[in-house]
Amino acid sequence: MKYSLHPPPHHLTDLVKCFWMVESTTNEALPKEYLLMADACPELVFQYDGGFPKYKLFNSYLRSQHTLNDRLVVGEKLGLFGVRLYPHALQQLLNMPANEVINEVLDFDYQFGQHAKDLSEQVCHAPSTQQRISLVSGFLTKKMMERTADPFFHFARTVVNGEGKANLSQMFYQSGLSLKQFERRFKATAGFTPTYYSRIARFQGTKRKYTTGSYTTLVELAYDCHYHDQSHFIREFKEFSGMPARQYFKLLCKEDGESKAIRELVIGKTK
Repeated sequence: MKYSLHPPPHHLTDLVKCFWMVESTTNEALPKEYLLMADACPELVFQYDGGFPKYKLFNSYLRSQHTLNDRLVVGEKLGLFGVRLYPHALQQLLNMPANEVINEVLDFDYQFGQHAKDLSEQVCHAPSTQQRISLVSGFLTKKMMERTADPFFHFARTVVNGEGKANLSQMFYQSGLSLKQFERRFKATAGFTPTYYSRIARFQGTKRKYTTGSYTTLVELAYDCHYHDQSHFIREFKEFSGMPARQYFKLLCKEDGESKAIRELVIGKTK
């Protein structure tokens, strides 16, 4: 299995968290399922060689930030190229509040027309990851120039990068807005209220931290991720993942690094 992460060019660092790719090799046994879990960031995904049968009608799609959990069947082959975006990206690219498209999978070609169709074809037939990065970077650069991002995106980005540990009260005071205005503006940028969005970011942080191998018990992990207690951690993890935390982490322990990348791609993309 080939799996890699790539940083964005400097001028796209406010919009793109990273680029990633995953490819199966010849005669390789693939996991039967991909575990889709709640995610604080949207993604643009191109399926250029197999992938998920559920999305076989799309050459490419935008998955918004979401609270859904699901098990997606993996095809016989896997060739995916993705762009992990910061939370405000859909608001800027689609020119609509992010909360209007949460929990959605949008046909990229339909949303952006002929230019997107041409780009999808070029990306799917490109001979290398670097060329795919160059093609998509050109598209995103043009879109960024068409519409200025709401400066409020800094707040949502701080929550994502802080894995839910950001001081929301301090953000509220810094904004200079009333509480209702702050929550409405944040929701339009990130898709969810500040508190709920912070919970999703914290959940993602627990998965990344566990893979560092620094924790001997889930209790230790729960407290380090600022959960009130183990029960709080267990309830929230199941809410966003669809399975008990112990079952999920036990599954990871049985697999090598590449299999983990397929089981739950966000592990690598949150580093």
